[in-house]
Amino acid sequence: MPEVRLSRYSGWLSAQWVQFGSRDWIVRTLLVLVAYVVCGRVGLATLQPGLYSSVIWPAAGVALAALLRLGLGVWPGVWLGALIVEMSTGAAWWVASLMAFGNTLGPALAAWVLQRDGLHAELNRRRDLWLFGAVGIGFAMLITASNGAFWLAAAGVVAWADAPRVWATWWLGDAMGAFVVGVPLLTLSRASLQQAFGDWRWLPTGLLALSTMASAVLASALTGNGYLAQSPLFFLPHLLLCWMAARSGLFAASATALFLIAGTAIATLHGVGPFFHPETARAVSVLVGYIVSLLAIPLLTTALTGEIAGNERRWHLALDTSQIGVGEWDLPNGRIEFSPRWLTLLGYSSQDFGDHLQAFWALVHPEDVPLVQQAFEPLRAAGAINCRAECRMLCRDGSWRPFELHALVAERNGRGEPVRIMNTARDISDAYAARARHDLTQSVFQHLHEGLLITDSQHRVLEVNPTFSQITGYSRDELIGEVPLLLRTIEGDAERNTQLALMSAALEADGSWRGELRHVQRNGVPGLLQLTISAVRDANGTLRNHVLAITDITHTRQQWEQLQRQAHSDELTRLPNRVRLAQMLQTAMQTSRREGSLLTVCYLDLDHFKPVNDRFGHEAGDRLLVELANRMRRSLRSWAGGDDVVARIGGDEFVLLLRTATLEESRHAVERVLNQVCQPYALGTDAGPVLVTASIGATVFPLDGADAETLLRHADHAMYGAKQAGRNGYLFFDAEHDRRAEARFVALGRVQEALDANEFRLYFQPKVDMRSGKVLGVEALLRWKHPEQGVISPAQFLPLVENTGLSIGVGNWVLQHGIERLAHWLRSGLDITVSVNVSARHLQEPLFAQHLAGLLSRYEASVAQRLIIEVLETAALADVDYTCELMQECRALGVRFALDDFGTGYSTFTYLKRLPIDMLKIDRSFVINMLVDRQDLAIVEGVIGLSQTFGCAVVAEGVETPAQATRLIEIGCNVGQGNGIAAAMPADEVADWVRDYKGMRAPAELFAG
Repeated sequence: MPEVRLSRYSGWLSAQWVQFGSRDWIVRTLLVLVAYVVCGRVGLATLQPGLYSSVIWPAAGVALAALLRLGLGVWPGVWLGALIVEMSTGAAWWVASLMAFGNTLGPALAAWVLQRDGLHAELNRRRDLWLFGAVGIGFAMLITASNGAFWLAAAGVVAWADAPRVWATWWLGDAMGAFVVGVPLLTLSRASLQQAFGDWRWLPTGLLALSTMASAVLASALTGNGYLAQSPLFFLPHLLLCWMAARSGLFAASATALFLIAGTAIATLHGVGPFFHPETARAVSVLVGYIVSLLAIPLLTTALTGEIAGNERRWHLALDTSQIGVGEWDLPNGRIEFSPRWLTLLGYSSQDFGDHLQAFWALVHPEDVPLVQQAFEPLRAAGAINCRAECRMLCRDGSWRPFELHALVAERNGRGEPVRIMNTARDISDAYAARARHDLTQSVFQHLHEGLLITDSQHRVLEVNPTFSQITGYSRDELIGEVPLLLRTIEGDAERNTQLALMSAALEADGSWRGELRHVQRNGVPGLLQLTISAVRDANGTLRNHVLAITDITHTRQQWEQLQRQAHSDELTRLPNRVRLAQMLQTAMQTSRREGSLLTVCYLDLDHFKPVNDRFGHEAGDRLLVELANRMRRSLRSWAGGDDVVARIGGDEFVLLLRTATLEESRHAVERVLNQVCQPYALGTDAGPVLVTASIGATVFPLDGADAETLLRHADHAMYGAKQAGRNGYLFFDAEHDRRAEARFVALGRVQEALDANEFRLYFQPKVDMRSGKVLGVEALLRWKHPEQGVISPAQFLPLVENTGLSIGVGNWVLQHGIERLAHWLRSGLDITVSVNVSARHLQEPLFAQHLAGLLSRYEASVAQRLIIEVLETAALADVDYTCELMQECRALGVRFALDDFGTGYSTFTYLKRLPIDMLKIDRSFVINMLVDRQDLAIVEGVIGLSQTFGCAVVAEGVETPAQATRLIEIGCNVGQGNGIAAAMPADEVADWVRDYKGMRAPAELFAG
């Protein structure tokens, strides 16, 4: 405990030295220094010869007040001020230093003690007066006087025999200074200034101060020397100061007394005034008594009124904390005064109401006014003291809030009639809400559709609702005080007794139990109950009650069982559905593992079942499915470990679980099912029997060691493979094929990542006029600049995306960057064309033309005029009408079309003639072998002839040797493209290659070097 107290005091001391050396500290210290020096000089003016002490030493009050108000950290200002004052008296520096030390130590110790003990600077308690007088004046000034008298005697300034008299007068002067000057400085604050001078208070304060001064002067003038205390006017300043302390505060009263005392002391020391006497000691004693009397009465008044106000604040705080408002009724005058808390409870301010009694009744709800008046009526009787009433009162927000009113007669007149009534108001909204909740709970308890039962800790019934009685057939009177049959063990019913034992264990461990319990009603009808029981414990954990809630689920269970049956079978075919299949598949897999047999999981889907519905109607389609289900059901076999299973999982899709011993037997079983499906169906239509086929996919467990869901997915994949193979067949799942498909998906994902990461590049291969040697244009060829594998040929990745939506994204990228590069070359003065290849899927996109128009709209018309779109012959003839319309729409933008790899297709010239083609490109496979293969040469010559017939240009691809170029020129093809002319190059190299290419007179020279 001492350590804790020491820690608290050390923390308090450290708080007094916060910001030592800061700018704020320097200002305060200098202020204290100046004030001490000024007051010290004033005190020296009243120095008594031979005693080295003053009647009033104001500097002592400055030191004490400064250390109390500003903190102990300003002690250097006190010490320096005292040093300067002492040295001004002619004392040696060491004597002055030691005397200054005492003048600082006494107030500093007193300030520390007073602050530690919680002194109020307002001095508004009797305890504060005692502390200030005993410690601040008595103890502190005792140190200053003892220190000063000792060092005066030690320095030889006074004789040791005179030291006691010097000590007494020194102490008296310091005490009077601390009393007269310290009190107004200590009580000086914003609050005290506001109380004295704020809001026109300066006027009465000033009048009281002037009246006090004037009364003192008048008393001195009328009574003469030595007789002031005998005159009634002597007490007038005291009464006025007392009035001022009560009205304007202790600061105003003590400051006024300070001026009055200063004037009186100056007059006395100059030989005038009512307190002058030739004997100095008598004059000083009379003056001291007057000073003490002037300040004692305001101090006592302030302390008493402060304690009264403090008590009143505490009572108001207690009322406010308890949310109670107070109203005082003055019945003879019809007045009422609301407390701030009452108004706050209603949301009003004091300006919203007057003080008339009608203001209260205006707040009471009109329907409640008669009730309140009736409740207050007994107060008129002489013996009645208080009464209570509840009513609704109007709040500022327009709502009505319930209040409890408690009226107390505080005063009666001579006839016993109430004159003053104290009325308290308490907001009972919470109580009303609790009451409403209780009523609601009771209503719910009585009308709840669940049966509720409340028992004690021994399961004896305390309360029961009507629904419980309806469900069980037992009345409330029969149940109260008894253990209900639900919670009793029954001899011979082991299942029920086991449930009750589990219930008791759960209540003990978890505090609740929920489950189903068989029950027999009083009339003997059996049923099934859903029961929830909870244990209720008090704050100490002691079991107090049990709460049971029951619901009769007899009919619900019957309906659920019926729904379960419906939920596990297909409504049309009565075969197991997908949900039941999952359960049966798990069971079949367990049997296969246990017996070592094979389980063939088959996924069957009818081929072209939709046309049956479209042609003969849905009823005929349903009859077909029913017949198919019956056939497959008849084809199933029974085994020792279980039967084969067929289930319909939706539409025309079925799953079969066939038990076999070998893979060969699995194939025979699948073929048997397929043969059953392919038999004609008599649907009762005029068209006669209907033939349908099926595609079956199968996988064999445990050779395929996947889980149940994956087995179905593998069989499904195999079924799609059977359909792609031509339908009307079966296919067993191939894991290796599945891995290849998965690898393909991974590769597609990597291509998409390359597109997103901008890893694709365009290379360009020139097209030249082999006769004149002029560069006509370039063809944009896609490359993949792989971060690890380098440049990858399109043959390695384009086939992956050919029939996927990703091909559209890649095609758009090539088209966009090809147009951008063409526009760049044209701006730089390079006049060439750019050919861009478009895939069949890309060309068939509905918005292809709009997208192309959007890309070209960013550039001048010359860009479109030099853009050539190359399409394969097979792609162009896939949908001739659509392709022709699309080409015309694109040609309207200025774009030209080339038919790539011409000669490899097999379409008729009739279709080809309709296409608006600007250029034919001979496939490189014909050009390479035309010098050694007469058939290839004939095809090349035929294509050149067709180009002349169709009126379009012709380009030979795959030109590798001068001999090929020479032969092509001879048969009428001047434009060539191939590695023999130039290999595909990056875009940055094209401009330099075109500028460096000089052209050749003869084709042989074209390939030189």
